[in-house]
Amino acid sequence: MAVIEAIETIYLEADVASVEFASLGSYEHLQLRMNGATNSTYVSGTYRDAALLYFNTSVATTNSDYSQHAILARATAVNAYATATQHYWSAAGSMGTSKDAEYYGGAVVDILDYRNGSKNTSMMVVSGGTGPDSSGNTEFTISFNSGCWDNVAAVTKILLIPDLGTAFKRGSVFSLYGLNSS
Repeated sequence: MAVIEAIETIYLEADVASVEFASLGSYEHLQLRMNGATNSTYVSGTYRDAALLYFNTSVATTNSDYSQHAILARATAVNAYATATQHYWSAAGSMGTSKDAEYYGGAVVDILDYRNGSKNTSMMVVSGGTGPDSSGNTEFTISFNSGCWDNVAAVTKILLIPDLGTAFKRGSVFSLYGLNSS
């Protein structure tokens, strides 16, 4: 039977530019649960905002060591893509945008075998978010992403930054859990 323990929950009482988890514990795997939005007013109608993940740093980097596959579904289109050698890993469609709290997005991110210093770290996320389309109507997005951090270092820190916005909105919640098999 698996044991799941809460490590830390961050409730935003004001807009913030980034969220960081610096004490990860010694678990087999991590699970990050997010519910929130950014201050983005981007209205391409393509997707909602994303939380970008960086490992082992407190600032955005240009290390080009993340890769991912993503499938995004929205009201009018489906999009699938793969990226390699990017500077971050994206939890696509995980955040709502400039609409009110009832339009916040959510995501569950699994970070597997994060302490193993002899292999790359793999991740996957299931997420959904809402935001305005180019006409101001609410648009919904659901996505599934998987990917890896092409670095054999153990993960010691997780930094989250909005993709399109400049801040996560007040009321957003980020919870980190540790998972062990027994």
